[in-house]
Amino acid sequence: MSRSWQIVLGSPANRRDILKIFRKCREDCGEPFEKAHEAAISRMLVDASAGRIYLVEVRGVPAGFACVAFQQSVIWAGRLAILEKIYPLNGYKGQGLAQRILRAIIGDLENFGPAIVTAYLREGDPLSQIFELEGFSAVPLVRFTDQEFSENDGPVF
Repeated sequence: MSRSWQIVLGSPANRRDILKIFRKCREDCGEPFEKAHEAAISRMLVDASAGRIYLVEVRGVPAGFACVAFQQSVIWAGRLAILEKIYPLNGYKGQGLAQRILRAIIGDLENFGPAIVTAYLREGDPLSQIFELEGFSAVPLVRFTDQEFSENDGPVF
């Protein structure tokens, strides 16, 4: 793939494209797209303290998105960036785009100032290799929650 791609910080100006891609992602996973998703995306597009959404474009056409949520951490003494999702659309998968997206996000976050960047992947996720290549360490955790989730819920890359 040539350098004809770019990652654009989400804003109200590209909200429609981001919502369209997120809706497609949910459909591909067999999950509904709800008003709560739209509200969360809209908040992140206007509130820098909530997180960042990135629109991925290939030759000027929306080709995917990525989402990073922020939280304050006492343990890490600052802001924690949680990479929730990297999603290139199906026509762009398998072309090395996910690794390029990850690198671009890490570069942006280094300039933005979180203390640590973390991501949650399911065991066996093919993107695990990309994270390891980019210097991330696998730390096994067990997630506890007071909500019921299906197999497809939660951060997935």
